[in-house]
Amino acid sequence: MAQPLPKRDTIGKTSPPLPERKPDSGVLSVERPIILILGPTPPPFHGVSIAMRTLLQSHISVRFRVVTLDTADRRDITHVENPDWQDVVLFVRQFFMNIYLLARYKPALFYLPICQTRLGFLRDTLFMIPAFLVGSRVVVHLHGGMAFAELFQQGGALWRRFMTVILRRVARFLVLGEVHRPIFARWVPPHSISVVPNGIEELPVPTTESTSIAPPRRKQFRIVYLSTLSEGKGLFILLKAMRLIVDQCPDVECAIAGPWWRATTQIEAEEMVATLGLAETVSFVGSVTGDKKAAFLRTGDLFVFPSMYRLEGQPLVILEAMCAGLPVIASNIGSLSETIEDGITGFIVPQNNPEAVCDRVLHLLRDPTLRQSMGEAARARYEQLYTSRAFADRIEEALLNTLE
Repeated sequence: MAQPLPKRDTIGKTSPPLPERKPDSGVLSVERPIILILGPTPPPFHGVSIAMRTLLQSHISVRFRVVTLDTADRRDITHVENPDWQDVVLFVRQFFMNIYLLARYKPALFYLPICQTRLGFLRDTLFMIPAFLVGSRVVVHLHGGMAFAELFQQGGALWRRFMTVILRRVARFLVLGEVHRPIFARWVPPHSISVVPNGIEELPVPTTESTSIAPPRRKQFRIVYLSTLSEGKGLFILLKAMRLIVDQCPDVECAIAGPWWRATTQIEAEEMVATLGLAETVSFVGSVTGDKKAAFLRTGDLFVFPSMYRLEGQPLVILEAMCAGLPVIASNIGSLSETIEDGITGFIVPQNNPEAVCDRVLHLLRDPTLRQSMGEAARARYEQLYTSRAFADRIEEALLNTLE
């Protein structure tokens, strides 16, 4: 029978080390190096927090003694980009806890996901500097994309010098795709940049109760979309594309799931649906999680995600759609051109282009054989590259290479 994995450590505690071999055994000690992992876990649910949870629930504690500092703000996701005084109080507590954990454990490795905004980078810097001082090798994980390069390029000379001083001391950078390697090439040699695409757990099997989340199918074809509902995530591009699609293929509907970014976004979207005459075509089903999310995705014939979000890296919802066996049509943003094999598992379209979205959707709706083969290829690509196990394996390899 397989032995259970060691439990990961909570704040201020470490799991016991594996037993050491005696010197005369001829086998080196198997005591695990300590790693301090700093970052948010759900809730709220977003790409970084879900990736962090996946990492902490993985087999990483087999190779490392894991100490964690959870930096999550438990307020809802709409607060993420709107810091206030509560964030200051939260940061001060986390800052001193970070110093305490570094002083107590003196970890060999220090891991954190880096922020792509100026204020967030300053906060992360105040976490990293103490790690540099105790001699930890710092591993920075960028879950976003080119917005980090813009953060450097759009700053003044003093800001760029500050970023350079900090980032040249980082031992390793983790990025989501090959397209993002150049972001950090100015600060470290190529071998210190590792490509670590996201990975997700297998979608749960839908239950009878969970299948009720999606509205009953009214038409022959169903397009599904899932995200935080905002302009940046391509919601309005999708609605404009749906008007064009319905004009040529009336027997199609679009089910849209996810929480609203703002109340004003909901008002604007509902007004657009009415103005475009899509009331009988578009339905909003609200937030879906767990088996309800799985059930919702599996009601679709294809998944469309025309995001324009400047912080986008590799959205987990793309991997979830691939896991559900759906062809994916997505905009050319982040590392999606590497995630989606254009013409094989789906299509890549230009950003902010409803006409291109319409063209690719109609192409798939009119070719059921291609639609099926793309769905099967998408599922196979998920199984090969984007499982939670593959994600954890890649991070573990990068961490071990950092120690070497």
